[in-house]
Amino acid sequence: MFQPIVVAAAIVDDLSHPTQVLGAQRSYPEQWRGFFEFPGGKTEPGETPEQALRRELREELSAEIIVGERLEETWPAHGGFQMHVYLCALAPHSVAQVGAAHLSLRWVDLQHSESLPWLPADYPILAAIAQHFGITQD
Repeated sequence: MFQPIVVAAAIVDDLSHPTQVLGAQRSYPEQWRGFFEFPGGKTEPGETPEQALRRELREELSAEIIVGERLEETWPAHGGFQMHVYLCALAPHSVAQVGAAHLSLRWVDLQHSESLPWLPADYPILAAIAQHFGITQD
């Protein structure tokens, strides 16, 4: 029986020495409207997590990405799923665009990333990204 995996992209400006991360402001559901998240979705049958992530980012942001390493931890996701977060960068010449799932996209300094209103479950992920790269958050 197929069990989907939830995947999310922590899109940074540079996979080696990032200074910024991209937040996607949700448009729905109403209770989460206006909160920022890491874009992504669920794997479909026969897809690897990396393939699903590329497909989801094409669908949600019309963007091509470079998938980097996966953060070691997994995080709880809506519906009882576990979420895998991958460090990603936009492919050369690719620009993320706001789609139906989001109100806006915003780059924020990793050091001050908590200045945006993220989904509550994403704050530990922001801390893990900063720790992964040795960035001290304010």
